[in-house]
Amino acid sequence: QVGCAKACTFCATGSMGLRHNLSSAAILEQVWLARSILAKKGNELRNVVFMGMGEPLDNYDAVHEACRGLTHQCLFGFRGKHVTISTVGDSPTRVRQLADEAPQISLALSLHGATQEMRKKIIPTAVKAPLWELE
Repeated sequence: QVGCAKACTFCATGSMGLRHNLSSAAILEQVWLARSILAKKGNELRNVVFMGMGEPLDNYDAVHEACRGLTHQCLFGFRGKHVTISTVGDSPTRVRQLADEAPQISLALSLHGATQEMRKKIIPTAVKAPLWELE
């Protein structure tokens, strides 16, 4: 993504708002480019983590399709354990959907606070997704 609509108080990306969702092709192109640059230097790309610039589950369809490409043996051939999606977890429905549709992909839940009250202060959208719904 370019930007993020979550407006988390600790995140510079959240302060810019959501400007654009990337397509699965654009996501895969970034991975291809990174892999190519590393290969030229004699290194290997071993892991892909969706984290940092936007909330991946807000762009669910493109991210899910990109994960399919990343793990397809004829495309990138990553094992699922080497692909991680990090989320602030404000959509338990999307978290469960990902677990059902892509069980081989790793999921990282960025809590940013040990209590629901703290999460609500720093992640405005956490109001609609209490911690206990993310179990």
